[in-house]
Amino acid sequence: MKTTLAMLLAAASLWAGAAEIGEVRVDDTVKVAGQDLTLNGGGVRYKWGVAKVYVGALYTAQRTANGDAVIGDAKPRRMTLTMLRSVPTDKLHESLLDGLEANCSEAELAALQPRIKELNAIFQSVSEVKQGDVIALDFLPGKGTQITMRGQVKDVIAGDDFARALLKVWLGKNPASSSLKSNLLGSK
Repeated sequence: MKTTLAMLLAAASLWAGAAEIGEVRVDDTVKVAGQDLTLNGGGVRYKWGVAKVYVGALYTAQRTANGDAVIGDAKPRRMTLTMLRSVPTDKLHESLLDGLEANCSEAELAALQPRIKELNAIFQSVSEVKQGDVIALDFLPGKGTQITMRGQVKDVIAGDDFARALLKVWLGKNPASSSLKSNLLGSK
């Protein structure tokens, strides 16, 4: 009996500080720009309704179900994508570009073009994201969006406007997936 209890406690301690989303363990809290962030929500991104692409997890300073509040927040935020399948980075970039086009005006897109090219260059430096890879997008107010792939910081793309636009891919009026948006905002 004592052995069984000890094993259960040990197993529970392994999972402490982590949540499971789509069979992927994600941290309950992270630190971005010296600030503690809490898991706001997360879910699986499906393509064609059946193919699992990645687990998205959103971290904020305060939990909220308001996507506009997250997009407009002047505090650090993090969005992680944990890949559930290998994907060529040009396809991932194309998907992000589709999300930007669906959620930004023509004027906004025109202003973002140089930074969209920077994002493309980052993705092209890594030909493929593989199953299990984690992409972290850290939104650093006053600085921009820090992109980390496989634990390596790739670059920081300047501008709070770019950070807001990128968050719209998941939280905007025309998100990549409405069910993922609901899950990221803790609505499901």
